[in-house]
Amino acid sequence: MNRGSMKSWNRMLILLLIAALWWGSALPAQAGSWEAALDGLDAVYDDVTELETLIQLESKQIQTLRQKNNVRLKALNKNIQAIDAALLSRLTAEVKQIEQKHAALLKQYSSLTKQASEARKQKNTKKAALLDLQRNKLKPSYTQAKAEIKAKKDALTSAKKQAAAKKKAVKDALSPVTTLKKQITAENKTIAAARKSKTAANKKYRSAIKAGDAVTALAQMMVVYDQLARIHASLQKTNSWENKITQGLQAAEAKLP
Repeated sequence: MNRGSMKSWNRMLILLLIAALWWGSALPAQAGSWEAALDGLDAVYDDVTELETLIQLESKQIQTLRQKNNVRLKALNKNIQAIDAALLSRLTAEVKQIEQKHAALLKQYSSLTKQASEARKQKNTKKAALLDLQRNKLKPSYTQAKAEIKAKKDALTSAKKQAAAKKKAVKDALSPVTTLKKQITAENKTIAAARKSKTAANKKYRSAIKAGDAVTALAQMMVVYDQLARIHASLQKTNSWENKITQGLQAAEAKLP
C-alpha cells in the first residue's frame, strides 16, 4: 500500500473513531475514549503539520512564478502598444506637415470656387469668369497638392491597419492567459473560504485543548486537515494554470514583430 493510500486509510479510521467517540459521548465518560482520541489527534496533527509545510512551499513557488509572469505580461503589453509606434508617429507628422504646406493653396482655391459660384448666382458673369480664371490657374497645383495629401493619408491608414493586425495577432495569443487568470481569481476565492473555515476550526481546537476535551480537539483538527487538503488541491490547480500562463506568454511573445 502506497503512502497516499495509507494516509487515506488512517484518516478513515480516525473518522470512524471520532464518530464512535461522539456516539459514546452520551454515555458516561471513559478514560479509554479520551486516550483513543488522544492517539488519533497525535496522528492527525502530524498530517496537518506536513500539509501546512507543503502549502507554504507551494504558495511560495506560485508567488514567485506569478511575479515573473506579471512582469512578462506588463512588458508584453508595453511592446504591443509600441508595435509600429515610431512609423505611425512619423507618418502622422508627415500628414500634418503636408497639410500645413498646402493649407494656403487649398484655402485660396476653395475661396475662389465659392466666390465664382456666388457671382454666378448674382448673374455677374464677368466677375465669375475672372474668378474662374484665377481658380483654374491654380488647379494643377491644387490637384497635385490634393494627390500628395491623399498619398500621405493613405500611407498612414495602411500603416494603422497593418499595426492593428500585428497587435491583434499578439492579443489573440494572449487570450488564453486572460481566461487562466480568471480561473485563478475564482480559485483564490475557494482558497480564501477554506482558510476562513480552517481558522474557525483552529480556534475551536484551541478551546478544546484548554478544556481538556480530546474528542472535540480531534474532531476540529480533522476539520483543519480537510480545509488544508482543499487549499492544497486548489494550489495544485493554480500552479498548473500559472505554468500554462508562462507558456501562453511565450506564445504571445513569439508573435511580436
